[in-house]
Amino acid sequence: MIALLGATGYTGKLVAEELARRRLPHRLGARDPQRLAALPTADDRETFVVDAAEATRLDAFLDGADALINTVGPFLRLSVPVVEAAVRSGVPYVDSTGEQEFMSLVYERFAGAPVPIVPACAAEYIPQDLAAAIALGDLGGDASEIGVHTRTTGALPSRGTARTTIEMAASMFSSPAGRRVRRVPFPSGARTVPELPFGDRAIARHAGDARVVTTFSVPGFSGPVARLLPAVLSRLGPIVDRLPEGPSPRARHRARFEILAEAIGAGGRAAVTCWGRDVYGITGRFLVEAALRVEGGGAMAPAEALEPAAFFDAVSGAHDGVEFGWRRLPT
Repeated sequence: MIALLGATGYTGKLVAEELARRRLPHRLGARDPQRLAALPTADDRETFVVDAAEATRLDAFLDGADALINTVGPFLRLSVPVVEAAVRSGVPYVDSTGEQEFMSLVYERFAGAPVPIVPACAAEYIPQDLAAAIALGDLGGDASEIGVHTRTTGALPSRGTARTTIEMAASMFSSPAGRRVRRVPFPSGARTVPELPFGDRAIARHAGDARVVTTFSVPGFSGPVARLLPAVLSRLGPIVDRLPEGPSPRARHRARFEILAEAIGAGGRAAVTCWGRDVYGITGRFLVEAALRVEGGGAMAPAEALEPAAFFDAVSGAHDGVEFGWRRLPT
C-alpha cells in the first residue's frame, strides 16, 4: 500500500489519479477533512486526516504502508518531520520537491537511514538525474564534465511552484553559474541558454570528479533577460496567492519539455535525450513509479536508488495527454 501525503494539493491530486488509474492500493493523507472527503472515490483507496507537523498522526498514517509519496511544500519549512516519520516507521520515501536546500539537508541528515529516502522525484529533476547517469555509464564513468540541459515550452506553473520559484530565484541567479550562458545542441536545435543550479546537487552525488553544469531554458528568458528575473519575481509574491491552484488539463497538455544530458571526457562524448508533454501529469507517473522501485538505504539521488534505463522504459509512452520518451543519441 502506498501512502500519499498532500493528497488535496494540485500535485497530490494528480498523483492520486495515477494511483487510481493503476489500481494500486493507496492511502490519501491531508490535513483538511472536508477537502479530503471531496476527492473522488476509488477502489483500494483509504483517506486519513493528518497534519505534517503531528508526529503521532504521521506514524499512524504510515502504519502498514510500503512506501510514502510526499507532495507537501514548501518542503524546507514543512516536510522535515515527514522524512523523520518515514525513517522512524521504516517506510521508503519519495517526494516532489524542487528545493535544492531541502535536498541538501535530506542528503546530510538522513544519510544513514535504514530505508531509501529519495527527494526530487518529480519532473523538475528525476529525468535529468537519470539521463545524466545513463550518459555517464555509457561513457564508462570517466567524465570531466556532465552537462544537463532542460528546455520547456508552453509551461504554466502551479501556485506552489510559483512560490518555490520566487523563494529560489535570488540564490539561483546570483550564483556564478547564473551569470554565464552556453550554446546547447538540443536535438530540436541549438540554443544559447543560461547556466543555472537546477538539480546539480543530486547529479553531483554520482558524478565522480566530473564538473556538473546545468542549464534551464524558457522561451523569452535566456541570457541577459534571465538575469533580470530575481528582481521581477521578488515583486510577484502578493500576486502568486491569487493565481489558480494550477493550470487546467488543456493548458497542461500544451506544455512540453526537452532534456539533453551529456557526459564528456577523454574517451569522447555520450548523450541521452528525454522529451515529454504535461510536466505535472508526468510528475504523477514518475512519483508512483519511483515509489514502487526505489531500493537501498539512506538518503539518495534518484539515480542512486533506481535503475535509470529500466525506470525510463517503465514510464515511457503516451496516454490521456501525458507523454514521455527517451533515447540515446549517436556520438
